[in-house]
Amino acid sequence: MGQELNLTTEETAALNRIDTELKGSAVRATAEAKEAALDIGELCKKYQAIRGSLEILVKIVKKIPGIGGKIGAALEFLMGLADIACPV
Repeated sequence: MGQELNLTTEETAALNRIDTELKGSAVRATAEAKEAALDIGELCKKYQAIRGSLEILVKIVKKIPGIGGKIGAALEFLMGLADIACPV
């Protein structure tokens, strides 16, 4: 596990974009869920905003020796579900 994961500029930018878009979303979602039903439209907007960056994230995850391929496949599966729920 001592091997360092080297990321490209594009990969680093994608991770930063995901972090920026989602920062605080979990906390807000928990508080808002107590007061109102889930707004699928807003969730889909958020997903569409970061979808391209998530594709890059999957490529990064797949670089992890041993488990990366399996985790990447799981993320692709979940993104497929999101694509069905949130068509463009």
